[in-house]
Amino acid sequence: MTEEKKGNFPVIPNAHWWGLRKKFQLSIPGVVTDSYIAAVLNMQAKSARANILPGLKAAKIIDQDGKTLERAKRWRDDEQYPKVCKEIVKDMYPQELIDAVPDPISNRQAVERWFANHTGLGEVAVRKMVTFYTLLSEADPNKGMEIVKTKQTIKKDKKEKIGSRTKSSNPEISSHIPDKSSDKPSRVEERSGKPGIHINLQIHISADASSDQIDQIFSSMAKHIYREKI
Repeated sequence: MTEEKKGNFPVIPNAHWWGLRKKFQLSIPGVVTDSYIAAVLNMQAKSARANILPGLKAAKIIDQDGKTLERAKRWRDDEQYPKVCKEIVKDMYPQELIDAVPDPISNRQAVERWFANHTGLGEVAVRKMVTFYTLLSEADPNKGMEIVKTKQTIKKDKKEKIGSRTKSSNPEISSHIPDKSSDKPSRVEERSGKPGIHINLQIHISADASSDQIDQIFSSMAKHIYREKI
């Protein structure tokens, strides 16, 4: 165990660990680069280079040049996965930690205290180290399936919420065409409650008719046709 390993320990987030392993199960790359990791995990190459590559090298899944090692083949196999994780724990962590906390799964607080005292780092950094150490100690390949199912459920929920918002913001446009027969009824229809008869009248008034005679004509029309009292 070198002094550098005693002072700090590489960390690979659980989702990234399982994402890479799933990709290796499909096809093992000859060389793992920061751009390869960025494409697989949908992240920036700079972040992959700083946060993921060191952990893969420390776990001896790839060498210092990024070439995949023999352990990578066994790492992706569910049956060999538990044994590979034990090998990684032995390579990456001091025997002192393994002896001090034989069961890190049920005694996480003790593991956190050890990492805090050994590294001198803050709570956030220590928590990340403990999470990765716990993942390796569990050595359970089924945990990867749980992560995948959880991500799928989250994606499904997001799609359903987006679909629901889309429907509510874009209601269906009614194809109903207004019925012209529902137009406002005529004055005769309003009074009688029966369909009205529309009559076009042509009135010829003599040019020498007086204004009183013209008024009398229209008054008579109103009385006999519209039945209005003028």
